[in-house]
Amino acid sequence: MADLKNIALTIEAAQTATDLKSRLGVTEQMDLIRLGFAYAVAHELDLNRDSAFGTRGGSNYDTGGLDQDSLMAETVRIYYPQPEVLAEPYRAVETLMNKGLRLLGEHWQQGIVGSVGDLVPTALVAEHQHS
Repeated sequence: MADLKNIALTIEAAQTATDLKSRLGVTEQMDLIRLGFAYAVAHELDLNRDSAFGTRGGSNYDTGGLDQDSLMAETVRIYYPQPEVLAEPYRAVETLMNKGLRLLGEHWQQGIVGSVGDLVPTALVAEHQHS
């Protein structure tokens, strides 16, 4: 199989992204998608697409526009080194960006995340303040 050239949000993840844009103050949709992807990797989410994954039909993105420097593809190759991921990394990127956005939305609703600053580990913040 050839890797994806376009990747999409599910309807549910697209709605979560819309909600989070104003709540977190992230104005660019693609930046929020990248944030969701990173959140998924940081939380070691799996690549399974079960019945809770969501409904096809959300926003579509060209992989070259979303991942211009190929860092998302490289990240999944490092953290998810299964042969199918190595062969088709953007299938994994698509899964993780959707799952990460949904988890980020759930954590916002639960009060675990209240701002983008909550996503930066406290040790990094303290280190930056002392340098």
